[in-house]
Amino acid sequence: MPSQNLASRPQAEVTLRAMRAADIDAVLAVQSQCYRAELIESRDALASRQRLSPDTCFVAEEDGRVRGYLFAHPWQGETPPALDTPLPALPEHCDTLFLHDMAISERLRGRGVAPRLMEKALRSARARGYRYARLVAVQGAASYWRKLGFKPYPLGRGKLACYGDGAEGMLAPLMH
Repeated sequence: MPSQNLASRPQAEVTLRAMRAADIDAVLAVQSQCYRAELIESRDALASRQRLSPDTCFVAEEDGRVRGYLFAHPWQGETPPALDTPLPALPEHCDTLFLHDMAISERLRGRGVAPRLMEKALRSARARGYRYARLVAVQGAASYWRKLGFKPYPLGRGKLACYGDGAEGMLAPLMH
């Protein structure tokens, strides 16, 4: 029987949709493939973000399986929320969309999924009149985020300590 060349198989379509509470197990599986152990967040921490801002949290599916995700939520000011800490509520007056966590499985990398997820969230932020998108780049990802228009901004080391060595606060102004 001839072996199948997987590279020649057509790629399945990737669809983006709003994240549901039922997706958290699949999201945790993608997270564990993409991050170092010290950056893995708990079910409670991630579920709180999806629950508080379901219209800015998305998944990427291929063949009906979650293969990537983005958690984003409204936020106020420059200081990022703590990593692996459930959010009890969102700030009252928000000016920022905080891109809390985005991960794409190896299978989908290089197919434009991350920018598509980000654009869905940024559209929502612009519609709400937010001034900024902010994030903390981890695992050396700052150069990737620079390509998408984010720039570093100064944050004290104490505010980034929970995000690991080399973490960098980044922001992008949102044009209206």
